[in-house]
Amino acid sequence: MNPKMLKLMQAKKKRPVDPNAPPRPNLMSHDKVIRDQKKVVEDMAQRIDFLERRLAQTEQKLRYQTDYLSLLHNKIKK
Repeated sequence: MNPKMLKLMQAKKKRPVDPNAPPRPNLMSHDKVIRDQKKVVEDMAQRIDFLERRLAQTEQKLRYQTDYLSLLHNKIKK
């Protein structure tokens, strides 16, 4: 056999692994992390929308009560 052919058939040597290196990226786990982050962002966006509506309702209630008390105060004053 040709020595070049024998060389091609041999298994390649693996590079040594650094024990201090971070783990190699895994596309499946990376995809899961992205999906989890999207879910968290969507949940927080819904919560922010809810809290903004609640704040608007509370401000409206406060305005109504202020107007009512102002009107009541003016009637009592007269």
